Amino acid sequence: MPFRTALNIFAICQFAILILLGTITFAQEQTASAFSAPEPSAITTAAAELELLTVPMTADELSDLATAWQDHIKTLLEQSALLNLELEVANEARSEVLRTELANALDQQRDVQGSYEIVIEAWRVKGAPPGDIQAHETYLNALRLEAVRTTDAKTLFQFVIDWLTSSEGGLGLLLKIAGFLLALWGMYFAARILRRAAGRGLSRIPNLSRLLQRFIVNAVYWATFVLGILVILAVFGVNVTPLFAVFGGLSFIIGFALQDTLGNLASGLMIMILKPFDTGDYIEISGASGFVDEMSIVSTQIRTFDNQVIVVPNSKIWGDVITNVSVSPERRIDLVFGIGYSDNTALAIEVLKELVAAHPKCLKDPTPEIFVGELGESSVNIFCRPWSKSDDYWIVYWDLTGQAKARFDAEGISIPFPQRDVHLIQEDKGALDGA
Repeated sequence: MPFRTALNIFAICQFAILILLGTITFAQEQTASAFSAPEPSAITTAAAELELLTVPMTADELSDLATAWQDHIKTLLEQSALLNLELEVANEARSEVLRTELANALDQQRDVQGSYEIVIEAWRVKGAPPGDIQAHETYLNALRLEAVRTTDAKTLFQFVIDWLTSSEGGLGLLLKIAGFLLALWGMYFAARILRRAAGRGLSRIPNLSRLLQRFIVNAVYWATFVLGILVILAVFGVNVTPLFAVFGGLSFIIGFALQDTLGNLASGLMIMILKPFDTGDYIEISGASGFVDEMSIVSTQIRTFDNQVIVVPNSKIWGDVITNVSVSPERRIDLVFGIGYSDNTALAIEVLKELVAAHPKCLKDPTPEIFVGELGESSVNIFCRPWSKSDDYWIVYWDLTGQAKARFDAEGISIPFPQRDVHLIQEDKGALDGA
């Protein structure tokens, strides 16, 4: 048998199977009507398998199939119309039966309409003429409105109640929403667990800055959360492929609009990797100085001694000289004390040595240095250079300054200040008169 003939026979068989599964037999009499519908599972199965069955079909075959489903739904609409007409003149007992049959007809119509839409969408993908697609969509939109308008109010109300309590209707939708929220809640806790695990793992890596650790931990958290949401949406039947296309387009636009921000991002990554400073360090950058409070991927927050907060863009920091004052565990304190030329220099040096030796936060190693550093215009300047822990720098600086002033006063050592002597010369009055 030729291949083309076999393919045509296969398509005809598919068409016949679909019509057979969707066909509803009914009999109409002049005074009464009887409605007999196939099992709902048959229609559901047909709708579920219809997408697979339409894959090998051509556009012409799908056009014929769409027309067949249109005729099928037209038959159902005619049947619903007859039931509505009979319902208008039926007694109470007969009305209940008719409403039940009408509700079943509406259910069947909804399922057939879903299959009809599947065929139209498959036809559109295969290159259906836009005009033909528009005709079928207009018919579908019209029958949706007409089905609501022509249906008995009590039947429509019962249909709504049945839909709300159905596992494929409102109840199913509510369960899906609850499942989505539950999955979202679970993903939130999963992201937190992964963040804590990443934090513990990174803490074991030596020489890794706290800034980089925090950045990686937050990146793990948000990456897990976002990817988890995409997986949850895919599980619940949402097509996430268009989202990636949207993100791709937005990334180009955002990257062009936020060039400076991306520069800050690159600078922030370089700072985190090369770690010229870390949180808690005292630094001097771009005319600002203070302790590093925190750092994001675009800016660094610095807190000054008087509790002001300075936010500096990372590109400004990376492109400037960075002075990290507290990176070393120990610091030398440079103090200069000026005494008068007439004061005892050896006594002043001995006093400073005693103060340094007595201070609990001054280190013995490295050895402090105290010596006459320079002869100034109005004072002999003694340099005092003790060492302390970086955290104790200002404590030692302020303590020694105050203690040195008190001891110098007690020992009679003066601390001169710049002064100028002015001499007035009195000239002879006679000489001035002769001039």
